[in-house]
Amino acid sequence: MTPRPTTRAIAILTALALASTPSAFAWGPQGHRVIARVAEDRLTPAARLAVKELLHPGDTLPDIAGWADKEGHDEVPASAKWHYINVPIDDKKFDPRLIRDDNNVVVQIKHFRKVLADRSRPKKERQRALLFLVHFVSDIHQPLHVGDNRDHGGNDLQVQFFNEGTNLHRLWDSDLIHRIGGNDRAWVERIERTITPQAVTNWSRGSVDDWADESLQVAKLAYRDPGNAPRPFASGVALGDSYLRRAEPLLEEQMGRASVRLANELNAIFK
Repeated sequence: MTPRPTTRAIAILTALALASTPSAFAWGPQGHRVIARVAEDRLTPAARLAVKELLHPGDTLPDIAGWADKEGHDEVPASAKWHYINVPIDDKKFDPRLIRDDNNVVVQIKHFRKVLADRSRPKKERQRALLFLVHFVSDIHQPLHVGDNRDHGGNDLQVQFFNEGTNLHRLWDSDLIHRIGGNDRAWVERIERTITPQAVTNWSRGSVDDWADESLQVAKLAYRDPGNAPRPFASGVALGDSYLRRAEPLLEEQMGRASVRLANELNAIFK
């Protein structure tokens, strides 16, 4: 794995990446940490040991959950396009047959899953695969990393959220989480409440393609104001309590799905 950058270096890299690749980020740092923490608590002893052997001494999954949004962009510039796949919200379902190249989150999850599971690969390759896989399993569950209304996954759709300007993508990245409030521990508890035995059974079925389709269906709702359905809202719309009340359980469920599936992926790879 690469040397750890200084705090200042991380800040500079993050600022540059945010300026140049607006569609590349999901959940924000807190969301990624929380998903990784919940997933880490669900690892088998074998998976926990294997992950520990690939990480820097003392690091945990939450510590490296945001790597792909920072150091990953510096080390692999082409990875900016790997965090998302823009699927028109008018499409009824996600159709993997329409994928035209490998530069998307669906293909990259499948790729890094194989690299991580291949013990004949050099350790450095498997370390990097772990860093990307942890991040991308979270990314694909952010609905605006799949659904798109010809606006770069909501990045170009300006909205007012409780009288503050933002865009729809950033709203789902972090504004909802910040508005609801709570530290990482509170969010871990919140997400764990969504993970019922029945939910685990349901969320453990299906493929990466199915995950993308679920996010597309949530994105269809994310683009609509509960008080002005069925059309996607226009730029400048004011969103408040009614939007938050509908978005909150969707957000929690997507984060719960990501946590369970990330744990499932690692447990299956390192069984």
